[in-house]
Amino acid sequence: MKENYFSLHILVIEDHLGDYILIEDYLTEEHKEIELTRAASFLQAREILKNNLFDTILLDLSLPDSGDVEVLVKEVMHLAGRVPVIVLTGNSNKDYGVRTLSLGISDYLLKDELNPVQLSKSIFYSIERKKVENQLIESEKKYKNLFNHSPLPKFVLDLNSLNFLSVNRAATELYGYSSKEFLKMNVRDLWVKEETPKVEEKWKSQYKEWFQIALKHRKKNGEVISVEVTSNPINFDGKPARVSLIKDVTAQLQAEKALQHSEQRFKALVQDGSELVMILDFKGNLSYASPASQAVMGVNMEVLLKNNFFYLIHEEDIDQVKDAIARLNNQKRIQIPSYRIKTANNEWRWIETIVTNLCEDPAVNGIVANSRDITEFVNQERELIESLQRYNIVAKATSDTITDYDVVNDRMEYNEGIQNMFGYNPAQIGREGSWWDDKVHPDDKERVKQKTREVFKNKHNQLQIEYRFRCADGTYKHILDRSYLLKDEEGNPLRMIGSMQDISNLKNYIKTIENHNARLKEISWTQSHVVRAPLARIMGLIDLLQNHGEIEDRDHLMENIFSSAHELDAIIRKISNKAEHPAESNWKC
Repeated sequence: MKENYFSLHILVIEDHLGDYILIEDYLTEEHKEIELTRAASFLQAREILKNNLFDTILLDLSLPDSGDVEVLVKEVMHLAGRVPVIVLTGNSNKDYGVRTLSLGISDYLLKDELNPVQLSKSIFYSIERKKVENQLIESEKKYKNLFNHSPLPKFVLDLNSLNFLSVNRAATELYGYSSKEFLKMNVRDLWVKEETPKVEEKWKSQYKEWFQIALKHRKKNGEVISVEVTSNPINFDGKPARVSLIKDVTAQLQAEKALQHSEQRFKALVQDGSELVMILDFKGNLSYASPASQAVMGVNMEVLLKNNFFYLIHEEDIDQVKDAIARLNNQKRIQIPSYRIKTANNEWRWIETIVTNLCEDPAVNGIVANSRDITEFVNQERELIESLQRYNIVAKATSDTITDYDVVNDRMEYNEGIQNMFGYNPAQIGREGSWWDDKVHPDDKERVKQKTREVFKNKHNQLQIEYRFRCADGTYKHILDRSYLLKDEEGNPLRMIGSMQDISNLKNYIKTIENHNARLKEISWTQSHVVRAPLARIMGLIDLLQNHGEIEDRDHLMENIFSSAHELDAIIRKISNKAEHPAESNWKC
């Protein structure tokens, strides 16, 4: 795996969750620092792009809410602005995927041929191509607008006669003459009479050289303004000429006042802001620290300036900070990953810092570090990670199927239990609530729905119910479902978190006990009724033998005793057989 360490923020416009997960796997395999945002429809993507910036956009052509693919591409390109767009297409869209290049997309990729290296390479190449393209566009605009759309008035004058050859829009706005009027004039028409000799002397003495002069010009409405003129000899359409830049001094003074006000405002932001602003050199020596040092570190700025900034950084973090500072030799600005600094009371606070190399700026002459305290955020992030880890451990440890149902959007998420318990593979699992409903046994479905409606209506928090749920092989399992309902402030249901426990073995065990009890009752009835008949006859015959010795047909009597004994023995054998073979229940007396 090739690890790329700079961060990327990518928007994936893909309605198919499986394709999105595949893209996510490919990108995380090739890139270490990446943040993906998914939009499952064009409307969702449009909302996301209103408030977020991305490095790249991956666009699937088969979105559910966009019928015309060409319109879709054009609208996404419009929303993307200067962000590269890469189209993901299936085989059926291959030809159109090629045609979309003419609409301005950076690349198109076939989903069936997609792999991590190809996707990563396409993204990086598209970003670089877009950068070059944007630079070319900007360069072209810059040089094209340098003259025509300069905020400062510009003239092109004939070198010898000083007639106007061209003027920009700012000149027409400043002086009040139209372009056509200017082209019929000479620059001397703007000079104030009293200053004409001075300007003529300057022009003649530096006829073919650069010069700068301060003078007064008269506008079309008669107003006299003070200007500074900077003039250079050039070749204009094959003619010797001069291009002159006009600077209105009045506007300059207004700008200086505005700049002074801006500086005061910036100073107030630095002095009273919550961010810690410092100026340091490459060795960590401080030359400035804002008053926020007291709030962040518990140290006033005078004391902080006596310390080396590197000495305040945690020993486990110092290398990454020094490395980032060193990279400013080649980079203008760097965001340093969060690190720890020691406060006045020897506590460690987490901060994140953006450092900018302004060593060449004489007003700064150093590295500007803008830092903010993110300790609370780091602590919350750790708690969240620990909570997620505990959840994942519990989810893996339990054999239950955990469900998360989004009531508002009718979306259901499952843990691995849906596969392990019921045998469904990921491709078979639906995310709509109707998929789950369809798997509930028909005899249980209405009861489950009724119970759920009652929970919603009565705004209860918990639901416990038993039902049968169909497995992938068509068989049913008995389920004990315990669910917890999450609600909004008004008590309306938002999400339902549930645990589906397989109680099929418990049900079978209970059924076995019930059958066993039924057999015991049947045996008991047999003992109390069927057995007593032959036993009573035997007892009666024995009584005759004992108390009536004069009975003549004793042999016949003994035969009856023997017959009754055989009958009793047969009944006892059947009882024994019933205990061993519960399926046989045909009793005969």
